[in-house]
Amino acid sequence: MNEKKLYDGITHIDDDLIEEAQSAPARRRKSPWAKWGAMAACLCFVAAGALALLLRGGGSALPGGPEDPITSTPPDASPAHFVAAQAEYPDRAAYPKDGEPYDNWWDDAQTRRDLMDDYRGTLDDFLTGSIPAFLGGAAGENKVYSPLNVYLAFGMLAEITDGQSRQQILDAMGADSIDTLRARVGALWNANYQNDGITTCLLAGSLWLRDDMNYLQPALDSLAKNYYASSYRGAMGTPDYNAALQAWLNEQTGGLLKEQAAGVELDPSTVIALATAIYFKAGWADEFSKNATAPDTFHMAKGDVACDFMHSTDDGALYRGDGFTAASKLMRNGSAMWFVLPDEGTAPEALLDGRFTQFLLAEKDDDTAGNYWADQRDGLINLSLPKFDVVSDTDLIPGMQALGIKDVFDWSISDFTPLTDEADGLCVSEARHAARVKVDEEGVEAAAYTVIDVKATGMLMGDEIDFTLDRPFLFAVTGEAGLPLFTGVVNRP
Repeated sequence: MNEKKLYDGITHIDDDLIEEAQSAPARRRKSPWAKWGAMAACLCFVAAGALALLLRGGGSALPGGPEDPITSTPPDASPAHFVAAQAEYPDRAAYPKDGEPYDNWWDDAQTRRDLMDDYRGTLDDFLTGSIPAFLGGAAGENKVYSPLNVYLAFGMLAEITDGQSRQQILDAMGADSIDTLRARVGALWNANYQNDGITTCLLAGSLWLRDDMNYLQPALDSLAKNYYASSYRGAMGTPDYNAALQAWLNEQTGGLLKEQAAGVELDPSTVIALATAIYFKAGWADEFSKNATAPDTFHMAKGDVACDFMHSTDDGALYRGDGFTAASKLMRNGSAMWFVLPDEGTAPEALLDGRFTQFLLAEKDDDTAGNYWADQRDGLINLSLPKFDVVSDTDLIPGMQALGIKDVFDWSISDFTPLTDEADGLCVSEARHAARVKVDEEGVEAAAYTVIDVKATGMLMGDEIDFTLDRPFLFAVTGEAGLPLFTGVVNRP
């Protein structure tokens, strides 16, 4: 069977194609960093403004050049009324309707797969450092972190800083220069953004400016061009401007984080607010049967709780590691969700010492890879998974400082001169990351946003194998190339 027919069989569930697929030889599972081949659709990262998302395939030329100075616009609760610089989205081929040729869609998917090869492994250091920094400290509670959402926010922060402030960010991101970072972000965005009618993967970035300060247009243009991020300008701290930012966050996250977004308000002392967002939705390649869902017991650290467990049996592999067991379940677009179950007596947070990230980055079933995962067992995986909906709101500042990003929090040494010639006394005063992941019989829906606030003050097949997730566990949602888009810990479903 060729790859196009396999993908069409998965997404359209045609009976003849399913029968053909079931008779084909089983393919061995690949790792998060291996190619998913035929199942080419993408998960998400990176940036575009709200108006650009409405336009979806293009945008107008960037306003505010030397002959077109940026001016504030009448107050309104819509972000579109505050546009200072607008990102433009590239075109994407739509998934073909019945009877239409696949060529354009397939060529587009192949181009994205080629781009993935360009950045494979370039985020390893960032993931290794940031996942424990921002996922740790759950203390028995649920926690979610989107590495790619935060990566984009840090990239935008590097773009509007300079000197040692920028260098610390570049070091934490594993980039040797701002040019390297710009190229990497562009490749990441173009490789992963997709909204072709079967996969919803929306990415966004924005900069929120006050209308009584001078900002340098080249920085805004660079954000729009290299980070697909739009800029907005208005009366900082006013109800209309706060409502516009909240509306932008809700639009870009599918309304999954309304409660968290409602608490995002900028006060009059804010000079710059940087925001990024990610929204992802995909169905399982093989859905859980709702008839098989039944109550069972989940063993929390603080006591047992009853919840609904979903059940499925799929061909796959069980992986053994130091203190954990892991398995995955494929989604329709070629992405996957990984479940990492600690051994009895081991808390999920204990695996954040490097073992969790090492497993996510390791090759699976590929003996040519230097980091091949040797301890695995192929078979039919009887997966028992609690339905869960986990959400968290995280202060990023301690983790950023642990990663070596420090100068931007000190108004006396921070450097925001690429963005404004009124940069004296500016510093990052707040950095928040909210994320949510919902899992049910049909698939996965997830969203996250990051808001960084800069103020003008000095603040800071074979055997059947049972795999039952009936105690606290870690998870990761990985994209087509296996890049972790969401990671989390479920201490109570």
